[in-house]
Amino acid sequence: MSSRDREENMERKILLEARQLVKEFPAGGTRKNPQVVHAVTDVNLEIYEGETLALVGESGCGKSTLGRVLIRLLEPTSGGILYQGREIVGMKEAEFAGLRRELQIIFQDPYASLNPRMSVGEIIGEPLLTYGMKDRKERELRVRELMQEVGIAQEFYNRYPHQFSGGQRQRIGIARAIALNPRLIICDEPVSALDVSIQSQVLNLLKDLQERYGLTYLFISHDLSVVKFIADRVCVMFLGNMCEIGDTEELYGHPLHPYTRFLLNAIPKADPRLRSQEKELLSGEIPSPVNPPPGCRFHTRCPYAKDICRQKAPECRKVGERRVFCHFPLE
Repeated sequence: MSSRDREENMERKILLEARQLVKEFPAGGTRKNPQVVHAVTDVNLEIYEGETLALVGESGCGKSTLGRVLIRLLEPTSGGILYQGREIVGMKEAEFAGLRRELQIIFQDPYASLNPRMSVGEIIGEPLLTYGMKDRKERELRVRELMQEVGIAQEFYNRYPHQFSGGQRQRIGIARAIALNPRLIICDEPVSALDVSIQSQVLNLLKDLQERYGLTYLFISHDLSVVKFIADRVCVMFLGNMCEIGDTEELYGHPLHPYTRFLLNAIPKADPRLRSQEKELLSGEIPSPVNPPPGCRFHTRCPYAKDICRQKAPECRKVGERRVFCHFPLE
């Protein structure tokens, strides 16, 4: 289903919204002059029910931090997060516990995210036990159903993580994430540690589960080929800031932010006839998140930068359904 078709069918209901979200981490310095890492800066973002919104950008741009802040695995430094219209920043843990089961995460590393001392049955069943399914037989039945859903044979119920391949371990992580029937799942680079042949299987599984359960995904990735396959909308980030957000097909076909175009130019081409075409590629190093440049944070790497870019942060511009943060959007 295309993004446009899905939008027409689901009436664009906002599931989660970030408002002027900021996340900073202490980074030494002195008492009089403390230093901080500006991981996420002034992010405004909406995630609609039933969609897959992708967060893309180079390593260190704040994608994973933003994903964790949105479901309160990390507390924001400032700003607000509305889940189904309710402010969850500052919400007491006892009150938030009922919502936490609806907000799950699939981690990047299937080797590190599973407890090696627990069997598959225990790993998938742990959230069920935590949220009140005390009957062991009932829990085992549900775990076996989940194993079948993600393509893990039920006879492996008592096996341990080291006895599985990377792709199988990620399927176990997915089963654990969907065990509590969540509304939103943060997919934090869920296929980047897998072989290319296995990536497509896991991506197809995620799409099938989304259709079956009506899931909403925030899909974090630096692989734009993967994002094009799975995402309805794409949000491009650079050094903690949003650059551009819009429909996947429109953004890939006509990027408005220079950084977006540089990222797309770097995608390898399968057609050998297209490889000889010269395309501008990004050069230079990412500025330090401890001491980001003034104005537009991308200006030190942007060939189109002018004086205003060095002095003033760009405001959000709307171009149709797209939003772009650039003083001089690409025509």
